[in-house]
Amino acid sequence: MPTIERVRTEILPDAANPQLLVHITDNEGTTGIGETWWGHYRPDLDPGAPVVPYQAVIDAVLGPTLWGLAISSTADIAAAWDTLIRATYQYGDDGIVRGALSGIDLALWDLIGRREGVPVTSMLGPRLHDRIPVYASLTWHGRADRIIADIAAAAVAGFSAAKLHESDPLLIRTVRSEVDPAFSLMVDVSAAYDEAGSLALVAGLEDLALDWIEEPLYPQRDRAALARIRSSSSTPIAGGENELSLAGINALVDAGAVDLVQPEIAKVGGLTEARRIGAAISSSGLPLAPHNFSLGPSLHASWHWAAAEPATRWLEIPWLPAGQGFPGLGELPVVDGGTIGLPPGPGLGFPHE
Repeated sequence: MPTIERVRTEILPDAANPQLLVHITDNEGTTGIGETWWGHYRPDLDPGAPVVPYQAVIDAVLGPTLWGLAISSTADIAAAWDTLIRATYQYGDDGIVRGALSGIDLALWDLIGRREGVPVTSMLGPRLHDRIPVYASLTWHGRADRIIADIAAAAVAGFSAAKLHESDPLLIRTVRSEVDPAFSLMVDVSAAYDEAGSLALVAGLEDLALDWIEEPLYPQRDRAALARIRSSSSTPIAGGENELSLAGINALVDAGAVDLVQPEIAKVGGLTEARRIGAAISSSGLPLAPHNFSLGPSLHASWHWAAAEPATRWLEIPWLPAGQGFPGLGELPVVDGGTIGLPPGPGLGFPHE
């Protein structure tokens, strides 16, 4: 029976976009690769430093807990997930622990898929979407000319929607006025405002016909305040990337805080928790738009998940200016008419060495 023989972490250092990959190998020599959340932008630190806390949790706690476990099915992955949650309960089972657990979980799904020679989509259940709408997720610019140039390049690459990471309403208005009205725009405010500032922002942008305004509020998990902002806004409010579990997503939805839910698969605990979250979102009647800012295994996992979830509306694809990127990770999926096709396999389909 296949058992887990080795768990290895790999930092891909970069000042802006460090990554942490997780390699899990069984006693038959099959390896799956997962990915954790990448932490927080800290270009003042050594490249790779923001992912070191996730690496420490895996190397010291999660990896050794997996050694020798028999993993032959998705049910075994779910059992291992519960074992790992129990092993980290006294550390706190969200935040950095959940990000680290995500990397482990995604690697296990990839491992089973590669061993069986099937894509993860087929392990998740019926494929419900042959093509998935995507948007280009821009980096933080602060200048209209750079944003407009990025949007133009993304349009040439096949995108028909883009998300700005900006908080200046005048800048957002300038960009909207310079971009083809048929090109969809969303705005991620990155929690730049308190409740009063958020209310003023959404009121000031309501005439721009934005697809949504994302996370205007800090703290992001002040769900009651976000619900008040949503009730005052004619523009849809999106959020959920900083909810770190099914319980958090349920609390967000139950509060009436968002019009569109954006779980981050590299924060919530991987595909095992994402399946539960998908079922909850589908029951709520709200649309699902998996959050993602990677071209690595977490993108591939979100892609497979999106293809199997009835509530899927969008998938986020990072779009970085020339000269920036994700070192050591995969290529941008082929975008055609604002959508991408079926995710590759076997496993997650992320290229192995």
